[in-house]
Amino acid sequence: MKRTFLRLLLLSGCVCLLPSCIEDKAEDAAHRLVVSKVEVELIQTGMLNTGSKASLDVLANRGYAITSDAEWLDVDKPTGKGRVSVTLEAKPNETTGERTGHLTVTSGKLSERVTVTQTLDPDPDDGNPVGYTYYDENFDWIAVYGGADCVGVGSQDNAKNIYSTGDALQKFGEAGLEDYNPVGRTMYACAGYFKMGATDKQTGIILPALKIGRKKASNVELTFDACPNIGGTGKVDAVTVTVEIVEGPGTVNGNSDRESEGMKPDQAWKWTPMSVKLYGVTAATRIAIRSTQQGERGVTAGEKGYFRWYLDNVKIVKAPRN
Repeated sequence: MKRTFLRLLLLSGCVCLLPSCIEDKAEDAAHRLVVSKVEVELIQTGMLNTGSKASLDVLANRGYAITSDAEWLDVDKPTGKGRVSVTLEAKPNETTGERTGHLTVTSGKLSERVTVTQTLDPDPDDGNPVGYTYYDENFDWIAVYGGADCVGVGSQDNAKNIYSTGDALQKFGEAGLEDYNPVGRTMYACAGYFKMGATDKQTGIILPALKIGRKKASNVELTFDACPNIGGTGKVDAVTVTVEIVEGPGTVNGNSDRESEGMKPDQAWKWTPMSVKLYGVTAATRIAIRSTQQGERGVTAGEKGYFRWYLDNVKIVKAPRN
């Protein structure tokens, strides 16, 4: 009995000490420092050419400090700990030429240097007001080819392949649209919207270039409706939808990415509204809406399996700059 009591006493002591042991180990952990960017370019106003402030992510488990060697350059969080998003604060460049400053991020004996270049380039914003419509397409014109209202009636049957239905393919091209994977030939006309994909074949739609002035750019919001296909067995296709910039300038969702994360539509015969913001879009930019499973442009078939889906009501409007 006495031995049992001693064992319990020792065990409870270890349990009580466990949190402090963990804390000690955390305090003794080696410094880790990761900075997301080492080069940043700003325009004359001190902003990115998208009109938003530049930022970088700092990961420092033991804390960090940021110093600047330029009087015109600073940050909003000069010190911090953990994972921190740091915004750059730059004064307008009123000199006669390009200038360069440096930010030094230090954590213990570790350091990273970020070079910030500020040009004399003017703000490229096209000047259109927030909400201005660049593109608005409901695809009603495709209904004349007799494709079924698959989403409305809850059946995948009787969509019309545009590659073998009258002049549907010609009209598709005249609308400024491109099949993301034309080799697959799996673009179908429904009752005022499109069905895409087939067994082991995936695709999407590349939208027309936007009418944006020469040497101008815009931040935009792309909205559309998507619906997954449901097969004859009642199983919903495991499709997700990706927005991608396939040509020209621009980024997706406020970072340096060229494509969005896959978005999952509701798992039923119903339309799911989707939205993505794109930054720094110009007249040379081409935007695609495709199945995530398609993979890179030009690949005949992405993932194997059923990833069929429907698209309608595509709209692109001017978005706020920040």
